[in-house]
Amino acid sequence: MKKVLETIKAVLFTIWLIIGFFGVVIVYGSYVLIKANILEKRKGAKASQEYIRTVVSWFGKVTFKFLNSKISVYGEKNIPQEGPYVIVANHQSIFDIPLILGYIYPTAFIAKKELSMIPILGSFIKRLGSILIDRSNVKSGAIALKKFAKLSQSGEIITIFPEGTRSLDGQVGEFKKGTLLIPFRYNIKILPITIDGTINMSKKGSLFIKPSNINLFIHEPVEPKHFASEGELRECLKSIIGEKVTSEPQLALKETRS
Repeated sequence: MKKVLETIKAVLFTIWLIIGFFGVVIVYGSYVLIKANILEKRKGAKASQEYIRTVVSWFGKVTFKFLNSKISVYGEKNIPQEGPYVIVANHQSIFDIPLILGYIYPTAFIAKKELSMIPILGSFIKRLGSILIDRSNVKSGAIALKKFAKLSQSGEIITIFPEGTRSLDGQVGEFKKGTLLIPFRYNIKILPITIDGTINMSKKGSLFIKPSNINLFIHEPVEPKHFASEGELRECLKSIIGEKVTSEPQLALKETRS
């Protein structure tokens, strides 16, 4: 009976989210994109992008308030004052992106091209300067690396999920070979981020969404020049990020406060 009630609650909550999605994202998002286009024509691309960044940062925080989810952030002092730097995070849920946008920085992402197909949200992801990879095209990865290098060297802040896909159990999977090649090669500072709890909001393969307690750990920046290889850098970051992941977010809260 308990499972039935939980399922009904999850269904109702998901319907509530869909209504909110159309109300906030589709309607308000369309207005924001129109205003951004007008700003670009009148004041230039920089003014337009700054406006977009302000809006998506606000949207990232509002998303979790709307979903009645509590965010606990640790280590905010570790966020660099300016770029370039690369945010490297584990990947638990579709809500990882708004989490980073709202609580770290409205950054560009390296992500699969399917994200660009989401109504309105896809437009925002592209407007942030994100690099979208077509996994069905073998040349897409090489092109993405070139764009990544160019964007990083220009002083931008970029987020990558080295696992390449969402975790099935919340634990940190293997970081794909070559995902940190650009920051390693050009010695671009890396900000490791541990996301703990978004998997409880929405698991991969599930249509249901529910509130959750989420921990966001911002670790001290890592300098790639201190590592002998990209592989060594990958393993170190995986260890740093994975250390704070728990099977139950409340455990992390207790450990941090003790």
